[in-house]
Amino acid sequence: MRLNELSKMSFSWALVGLLTVFSCDAFAVIAAKSTVLLRADNALNRMRMDPKGRFLAYIGDNGLGLSVLDLKTKNIFQVTDAQVGASFVWSPDGFRLFYREQVLDAIGNLKTMVKAFDCALVQSVLLDEMPTASGFLTFDPRDLRLQLLSPKGVRTKRIYFPGERLARWQVAQRIELGKWLATQQGMLWLTQGGFAMRRIEDDSSGIESFDISPTGDSVVWATNQGRVYLSQNGKPATLIANGRDPRWHPDEPKIVFAGARMVGNKIIGYDLRLADLQGAGPFLNATQYSDERWPQWQPKSDRIIYTIDKTTDAFLMDVTP
Repeated sequence: MRLNELSKMSFSWALVGLLTVFSCDAFAVIAAKSTVLLRADNALNRMRMDPKGRFLAYIGDNGLGLSVLDLKTKNIFQVTDAQVGASFVWSPDGFRLFYREQVLDAIGNLKTMVKAFDCALVQSVLLDEMPTASGFLTFDPRDLRLQLLSPKGVRTKRIYFPGERLARWQVAQRIELGKWLATQQGMLWLTQGGFAMRRIEDDSSGIESFDISPTGDSVVWATNQGRVYLSQNGKPATLIANGRDPRWHPDEPKIVFAGARMVGNKIIGYDLRLADLQGAGPFLNATQYSDERWPQWQPKSDRIIYTIDKTTDAFLMDVTP
């Protein structure tokens, strides 16, 4: 399956253009320009770009299924049609997508399977399975471990990648204060080798999406009530803002997310916004009739790929000052 390239002329209505800096909702708006990148055959929900910038993973409209879009060839591969949700993450080499399926077995009980999709071979392999539901699949970039919470405790699996940056002895001797583990109910901080765990307090509405920093010591997440929180090394969470879909910059301590536009206590829409570790930062655009969602940093750049909710279009935004 291939995508149709979109021309700037055909979709001039979608160009945000250069904006004059002004005040809106008490936050300035950066002069940022967006262009149409491509059009898919389905809405690009929960987009997640691989660390090398070639593949884009996303799920379907109804929260089921997982697909991978090759930005170079414009081919789309369906990875699974099962329930995946927020449980998928890219490997450091950018060619493997790890994901957690939750499916019903032959007698109607929910079971969990952890798999890896190889983009070069275009096939998946089973890594682990359990006859129960589980928490979100979480990947620690410091020691290259996949882990998730099951009724019997934390399941973990060390993954070895060709050309990985850390030698095994470096991984074994690396000092860390703890690990992050995401569940549907909240974010957990694990210490003492995983035997002690503590929930980081937020609004208690459950986790909608999350992202662990490239250094592995910090995490940012959005709750089902639409609030973005950040925590470092298990410390109490900082409320960043009302919003969704936070993503860490690959090289700098800042995030991009879908920031909520508020009228009183009511959310009227979402525009892209930057924030530092304390929550300060500008909006990147200001639109009235569309919700910009699921922003992803392009590797080694200050460009962002994002989509507009309930559309099949992907856009490219340059946020360089």
